[in-house]
Amino acid sequence: MPQPDDTRLDLALVRTYLNDHITGAAAVSSRVERMSRNPDAGEDAPALARLARELRQEREVHEATARDLGFTLSRWKHLGAAVGERVARLKPNGRVLRRSPLSLVIELEVLRSGLEGKRLGWATLREHAAALGLDTVRLDGLVERSREQAELVETLHARHRASAFGAPEAAAP
Repeated sequence: MPQPDDTRLDLALVRTYLNDHITGAAAVSSRVERMSRNPDAGEDAPALARLARELRQEREVHEATARDLGFTLSRWKHLGAAVGERVARLKPNGRVLRRSPLSLVIELEVLRSGLEGKRLGWATLREHAAALGLDTVRLDGLVERSREQAELVETLHARHRASAFGAPEAAAP
């Protein structure tokens, strides 16, 4: 891979940018994997599991890009994201003993926002691909893949939002 043009870009900022996207990808892929194992995912569990795999693969692309550019990865940032993702699981959902039907809907909304950020991240790298010596065709494919992933999440959201405010089942007499 060609060396980046150091006169045009602040490589410290590029390193920070890649580290931030790697951190986000790790947290999001972990969350999506967990979502795929929840019973409320129902028939959408395989699609969520596939999405989690794709997000892990994309994290690996970011990591390989960082290594190719000679950047070190921030262990502390990644550890903080992992802890933050686990703490986010503790948020109240209006139900004490079982998962709320609202939980999956909110998780899909947060995921959709993250996918848009990821798409914009690939687009930003695409914008600077020549200066960084990155493969523009690959980046174009990752931008398109992000769009497809967002469409999938919107479809899943449409399927689950109808039951988002479902009343708890009445206790048996």
